[in-house]
Amino acid sequence: MDRQMYISYLKNALDENSQLKLIHGIKKASNQWFGEGLLSFSLFLRDRVLCVYVEMVVHNPAFDWAIVVNTDVEPWPYLKGPRYSALMPDIFHDGVPVDPDSWRSGRTIERRSGSLARLKPDMVASYVFYHYQAQEEKPEHFNKTYVIGLHGTWIFSYGESPAVVSENKPLGKLATRQTPDNWHEVMDPHFDKWPNDVIWSPMQHLITLER
Repeated sequence: MDRQMYISYLKNALDENSQLKLIHGIKKASNQWFGEGLLSFSLFLRDRVLCVYVEMVVHNPAFDWAIVVNTDVEPWPYLKGPRYSALMPDIFHDGVPVDPDSWRSGRTIERRSGSLARLKPDMVASYVFYHYQAQEEKPEHFNKTYVIGLHGTWIFSYGESPAVVSENKPLGKLATRQTPDNWHEVMDPHFDKWPNDVIWSPMQHLITLER
């Protein structure tokens, strides 16, 4: 089982009718996606930015969900032709799914949350370093569904409520204990903040589809 995140940039802001059109296009395409191994699809919106979180049976680098609305989003340059959604590599995850049954078994999802933040260009490497260190020193520390993806200086976080961790936590790849205790103080300089000193801007949850 694999989790993937994507970002797309709209040519224009979506009004209510445009949102309905987008959701209709996704629902229409979802049967094909499910047939190709998609397990779950969640779409989030902030201004002209769309972010997607998906769960798949196996990693599928060719998945380009936004092809269904390609006239509404900016194309990304790609070696094999334009893509309409850009993959956001996982730079932090609190947990790792093994298979769909163990990942979903025995829990109810009350809320799916997506948030968007921006890093300062010269702080991206530092942000990734600290998060990898925390991820491998403290696996399943607070919510195994929480994950962060990166594209350029944009970062997107996804998580589900209520938070959940396994009874038997996995071992991380690092035996060190150097994650700073003053985490938020260390992280603060990394961000190109939104107005009013906001770091993570909550996104509007438009739709979730599950197989």
